Amino acid sequence: MKKIRSFIAIEISESVREKIADLQEELKEHKERISWTKPHNIHLTLKFLGDIEESKTKSIGESLRAAAKEFQPFNFWVKELGVFPNFRRPRVLWVGINNPGNELNNIHFKIEQQLNQLGFPEEKTRFNPHLTIGRVKSQVSDQFIERFKTAKFDGDEVEVEEIIFMESKLHPKGAIYTPLKKIRL
Repeated sequence: MKKIRSFIAIEISESVREKIADLQEELKEHKERISWTKPHNIHLTLKFLGDIEESKTKSIGESLRAAAKEFQPFNFWVKELGVFPNFRRPRVLWVGINNPGNELNNIHFKIEQQLNQLGFPEEKTRFNPHLTIGRVKSQVSDQFIERFKTAKFDGDEVEVEEIIFMESKLHPKGAIYTPLKKIRL
């Protein structure tokens, strides 16, 4: 049985991608060992599915449709910078999400419920919406941490009208994402 690597995501606007690309270029001047996310690949992951049997894509699409029908289009704001797990040993650099209406948490919860019925386990960690902009490959300098903490990032508003069931193919030059299904809210 053929398997595909997949996840559920929300695309972000081109203007947000451009602002993140500008920030990345500024931070790259520090010459740290960071694998920067290509701006065209930056998205908000709602759920990572991993390797799934290709034959399950139809039922996953139907489950996502059932989850999405309960939601209207909404907006969130991209702002502030942060890291996982902490600034002493950062592994992931991210741009944060502000969603005062809590729609992202609600849609994440509904997707978890729907996919759990298909046998996908629910996430054990709390959902923390963010946009990964880079992955740290080795300890970064204190100067980089200070620069990152003080970087100016003027975020933007993102309008959400659909969720995307995405395939991810890993290649030496980075992942290639292909939408399998786009589900309108």
